[in-house]
Amino acid sequence: MATYNFNITASRVTQSADIAAGESTVFSLTNDLSMDAYFTLETIPNYEGKYDTSSKKNTSGSFTLGSGLRELIQNDYIASVIVAPGGGDLTFVPAIAITGSTLDLRGIGA
Repeated sequence: MATYNFNITASRVTQSADIAAGESTVFSLTNDLSMDAYFTLETIPNYEGKYDTSSKKNTSGSFTLGSGLRELIQNDYIASVIVAPGGGDLTFVPAIAITGSTLDLRGIGA
């Protein structure tokens, strides 16, 4: 199992490491704000800012929300959760192998 630490105020970071299909991966999210914020995993869209038949379905798989996280919204290309002050752990088990350079981690402040 791999664990990645991410502060939701970091804005946008490209996942640097590959994640194997079926590999349990924990995103340990920190929210230093005094209010809820958002965390998003997003497949990098094509040059037009869209997903097409060549786009990898990076967020297909299962998610488990730890305490401090709620309201998962997910499709095959993007997944988002609300992160309470303090943060929490998001566990993701992808259905397909993910190439690190094809997945963005985005924190969106209040």
